[in-house]
Amino acid sequence: MTAPVMTFEEVRAALRQRFPMIMVDTVISLEPGKSIRTTKNVTGSEIHFLGHFPEHAVMPGTLIVEAIGQSASILFSKTTGTGMQLGEFLVLGAINEMRFLVPVVPGNTMEIEVQVLKFVEDFALVEAVATVDGTTVAKGKLGFARRGLQGNNPPSAPRG
Repeated sequence: MTAPVMTFEEVRAALRQRFPMIMVDTVISLEPGKSIRTTKNVTGSEIHFLGHFPEHAVMPGTLIVEAIGQSASILFSKTTGTGMQLGEFLVLGAINEMRFLVPVVPGNTMEIEVQVLKFVEDFALVEAVATVDGTTVAKGKLGFARRGLQGNNPPSAPRG
């Protein structure tokens, strides 16, 4: 197996999220402005499995979307070249055509591929596919915007 492009420590440094919300373990490929491939090792010790579901643990779809969002966030920061500045973060603005096709369970390694459909200043539209052992488990399109905390937001995108 080849070494990751970004280790867990580098991923953690690139993201605003902290335990228990870090949903990306490594970056296995990255082409700024185009695509990123990441991994998420799903383990039974993750806190959400206490209640989803106690009898048969299944990773919540919302956390699969979160893993896609975090992958997109890393891609966005590496594409803009500025990273995320203090007080900034990437917010999810739209989820389109999201499908959950196969349950993700502890012991799975989810691979997430995010392709850029469009970048416009501080906005991005991406298409993502999550797989486990080559089987598609989820796919969809998501929209993101860079935003600042406490009203420190960049200008709105032009309407058209």
